[in-house]
Amino acid sequence: MSTGKIVAFKRTLKLTEPPAVGRSPAVPFIKWAGGKRSLISHLAPHFPEEIGTYWEPFLGGGVVFFTFADRFQRARLSDSNAELMITYRIVKERLSELCTKLSEHERKHEQRKGKKYADGKTYYLRVRASQPQDEVEIAARFIYLNRTCFNGLYRVNKRGCFNVPEGSYSKPNIYNEQRIRAASQALRNAILKIGDFSSITPSKGDLVYCDPPYDGTFSGYQAEGFNGYAQVRLRDAAKRWADNGATVILSNADTPAMRALYADQRWEIHDATAPRMINSNGRGRNAVPELIITNGCRHHTNVARALF
Repeated sequence: MSTGKIVAFKRTLKLTEPPAVGRSPAVPFIKWAGGKRSLISHLAPHFPEEIGTYWEPFLGGGVVFFTFADRFQRARLSDSNAELMITYRIVKERLSELCTKLSEHERKHEQRKGKKYADGKTYYLRVRASQPQDEVEIAARFIYLNRTCFNGLYRVNKRGCFNVPEGSYSKPNIYNEQRIRAASQALRNAILKIGDFSSITPSKGDLVYCDPPYDGTFSGYQAEGFNGYAQVRLRDAAKRWADNGATVILSNADTPAMRALYADQRWEIHDATAPRMINSNGRGRNAVPELIITNGCRHHTNVARALF
């Protein structure tokens, strides 16, 4: 929980300043459908000047958190995807063990490229079918599959089993030690939890950013999906957070349903565009209209705008 102390966004680190000497800027270490790199310039102007605790309950690839990690003295990051959050925790707490396992996956992937075992499976299919119990091995498997599967897509079947085919990469970048170490450092002040968005409890002065599965788009990240009822639950939770004094920022598809859901006068709806990269046909990866929805905070940072 927040201690109630409010940290000035502009006093932690100006957005135009470089990272600390000797530090690599943190970037996502996994691929993720719907990543928000192209929306950063739309999101940043809505960040308030003062932030108590940063909350992100749909963490995914974490691009928004990693972009501004040096500016958050406290962060609470969560997702309902258990393997994803185990992976983040292992990156934060058991990095050396994880690096050893990732190096092993990288070596075996290269050795077995194009070859099949006696059961007809490739190394990728054997790892995909495995069900490790050790959390370091769970995290290493998650990252390996993410870096070698088709388009970095995370999808499960009705039994909750990962079922994405192998991508056709000649030399996939499975393990970037510098990137994963920078991510581990960025996570040092973050509390990581597995859970539904409705379980978070932001307070006055906090910032909540939500990037749920978009209305009308792919939502196979979990076996139960993310349907219209879940979008309504999210809107109702966002109202509670706003009533508690938190700044709330959400991104979603520009659809009539989303515009109607946030038609209440407490919300401001801002237009944005971003490329949609998860498409089997490259010609379908065009910029699409999206929405940035906020609870109308008027104290936005001018420093954020200067970066863009």
